[in-house]
Amino acid sequence: MARLQIDGYGQIEINNCAFRRDGRIEAQCAPDTTDFATAKLENGMLLAVDAANRKIKFAVDSSLPIALNYSAEHMYDERKPGLKNFYLNGTDDFFPRLGYLAIGDKFTTKCVSYSEASESAFIEALASYKTTKLYGGASSDGTIAVSSSKPSYGPVLEVIEKTTMPDGTLGIKFRCIAE
Repeated sequence: MARLQIDGYGQIEINNCAFRRDGRIEAQCAPDTTDFATAKLENGMLLAVDAANRKIKFAVDSSLPIALNYSAEHMYDERKPGLKNFYLNGTDDFFPRLGYLAIGDKFTTKCVSYSEASESAFIEALASYKTTKLYGGASSDGTIAVSSSKPSYGPVLEVIEKTTMPDGTLGIKFRCIAE
């Protein structure tokens, strides 16, 4: 998998997700210091929640529930405004806020990776999402892995639109079709 090249960090736009209304939110778990020793927590990541140990980890299998990172943005440097410049440090920052996805939830992000041979091939595949189904799922680096096959664990997301983020960059709208 290759990560979509973006300026800055992952962004998210919650279009219609029930977890904000029904309380399926996790906000009391710290990032795992091993997984996030150097990695940043970006909005739009699918991450594993180890509630028993109060840790957030990268999702590598189905042993832990997986949730969507949609943490409230903070401006760290007034010279670099914008959602694209927001991330959470893995060791010395606020706890992330994650929502457990349910069937029908919709959101837009650019925190994705792809299996195509090149980024241009991936962009072309996105252009034909209406005729050729594309799915998203958890990947071991937190990004949403987009491919033509359904993921083997975690939530199953369907690409429903190639769109833009608030800053005008490429965004992908997903709908959860299986938890």
